[in-house]
Amino acid sequence: MPWEDRISCLPDSVLQSILAMMPLKSAIRTDVLSQKWRNLWKYSLSSATKLDFGEDFANNLSAKEFVETVNRYLLMNDSKKLERFHLFFCPFDLFASDIERWIRFATGKGVRYLDIDLSQGFRNPVDGEFTDGRIPFELPSSLFDCDSLIDLSLSRCNVISPLNLRNFGGLQSLSISHSNINEEMLQSILTECSLLEILSLRSCQHLGAISITVPDLKLKRLTIGDCLTADLLEIDAPKLQSFHYFGGLCFDTNFTNISSLEDASIYSIGRNSELDYTNLLTDLSHIQILTLCTATLVHLNQNEENYVDDIIELQNLQELQFLMTAMSDGYLTCFYTFFSICSSPFLEKLFIQLPIHVEDPNEEKYGVRVRLNPAGLDNFTFDHLKVIKVTNFKGSTNEMRMVSFLLQKAAVLETLVLVLPFVKVGNGKERLVLSILRGQVLLLRKAAPSAQIILHEFGEEDGFNPTHLEIYNDYSCLPIIPCMVAA
Repeated sequence: MPWEDRISCLPDSVLQSILAMMPLKSAIRTDVLSQKWRNLWKYSLSSATKLDFGEDFANNLSAKEFVETVNRYLLMNDSKKLERFHLFFCPFDLFASDIERWIRFATGKGVRYLDIDLSQGFRNPVDGEFTDGRIPFELPSSLFDCDSLIDLSLSRCNVISPLNLRNFGGLQSLSISHSNINEEMLQSILTECSLLEILSLRSCQHLGAISITVPDLKLKRLTIGDCLTADLLEIDAPKLQSFHYFGGLCFDTNFTNISSLEDASIYSIGRNSELDYTNLLTDLSHIQILTLCTATLVHLNQNEENYVDDIIELQNLQELQFLMTAMSDGYLTCFYTFFSICSSPFLEKLFIQLPIHVEDPNEEKYGVRVRLNPAGLDNFTFDHLKVIKVTNFKGSTNEMRMVSFLLQKAAVLETLVLVLPFVKVGNGKERLVLSILRGQVLLLRKAAPSAQIILHEFGEEDGFNPTHLEIYNDYSCLPIIPCMVAA
């Protein structure tokens, strides 16, 4: 039976609706499909209410070509209203007037979701800061005249003080990174954006203190990342449900009235944070979902003697995720110590992200006192733990010790998932490795005889993912794409 192109037989209005839902660059590519499709994307663009000049659009274009293309496409757009406008671009300093004009275009059409991302370019992997020496783009006043915004995301953009937000009363979500926001501006945001429910502050190095304490705050989700100059973090947010902290812990933390908080992640890997995590965990003791990195585990291990008679109660915890930077003897000891110090009797899901590479087992950091046998945990059990997933599992000695410990302590375990590390170019031995590891794991003693053990390669779907999977992936400091060539 000859192949029949039924899609092309649809009315132009239907095809234009399909194109309107596609990424702009993909819609343009349909021009070569057939005579029927030729120039249809132009009609779609003329009425488009969502304009995405993002990473996919910018690919393989020089900065000059990008600017000329955006200018041309905006002239083709005749829509009276704009729902979304997304820009991902650099070098912004060479085309500042164009960017200002694009922002005026979007705000003039009453844009509701605006994302100005000028973070293209190489960054220092240590602190995530840019290495090109550019001063952040100064936002035009036309942005703050816009009263239609409900979601605003700004990266590598500075604002003029004093901050005038009288038109932002309807803003519900705000994300700011690599900006000159200071304490006074932050208070203006919290006070004047009365409907704000989502706030993200990342690499805002003019913040000496982060105070989220405005009365009648509606904030439900808060993310703070690498605001390295902040020494104080205080939160009084009775409606806050989700909290994510990335970077070295502030010297002074004060959490009050966070009774609605349900999930939190604390990620300090590579941030040299040696401060007290104990009070922080105590403040978060009522949450249901928690992600921790090895810095927290190391701190608890170093202060283990302080918890002989006073453990940290995590009575509501149902899902726990560890982000491990290594699995040497010392880090395995820290893993054991967590369960001897922190009580989580109703834990149901445990996710462990292992490092991709096996480190030297004799290389210890932070002066950890090694204890390969989990002392003090002889009578310990996971009474409600049903799912365990270990990612980047390689079958090293300490990884096998950890898995053996979990299998012996999880009496009602239903599923153990072990995921091999990502292999860029396979050598054909992956199946053999899976078979060998499966055989080794099946020999381990299990407290739950009927527990299912699944081993698979990276990227295969198994139906078990942590709540904070996207949060973890978003924490990378490495560049997504280098800065465009100006010519």
